[in-house]
Amino acid sequence: MSDVVLRRAEERDIPAIARINSTVFLGDRDRAEGALEWIGSIFKSYPVYQYFVAELGGEVVGYAGWQMHGGFHRAEPVVELDQIGIDPTHQGKQLAPQLTRFGMRELADWLKKKNDRIESHISFIVWAYALNFNAISVYAKDFTDGVCGMRTQFGQRAEVMLRVRIPIVMPIRKE
Repeated sequence: MSDVVLRRAEERDIPAIARINSTVFLGDRDRAEGALEWIGSIFKSYPVYQYFVAELGGEVVGYAGWQMHGGFHRAEPVVELDQIGIDPTHQGKQLAPQLTRFGMRELADWLKKKNDRIESHISFIVWAYALNFNAISVYAKDFTDGVCGMRTQFGQRAEVMLRVRIPIVMPIRKE
């Protein structure tokens, strides 16, 4: 799809991200005000949390939210794909994988500039409900280390963590 524009989200994108969120996620489903408040709050936590969007014809039709874990100067940075949402009228167009890969590239570049302590790689992770085989099969294409953990955190539904470690070559640090 050549007319897709992938980019870092801007403040003006918050209403579109919230619209998609309230359409596709149970937490704020059909509660646009709640989604707008939530997305606006998370957006303000940059750089800990970073959003990217997909546009078609100038309209935001998808987004991905990524969260940093454990600080900005870890020897092994960990970045979690916290949420990815695609407008239902645009699902099935491979926007989610494009957003995932774009976010990984952008965040790897950002971390290389921000963090001179990276020793060998950046770990990108995503959690999926263990019985959501559709999501797991989609994530497994990009999080190629496979299932690397399990938890029961929200409610009683088990989740699995998929991971990919992106090798990073950094200049030798001067002590």
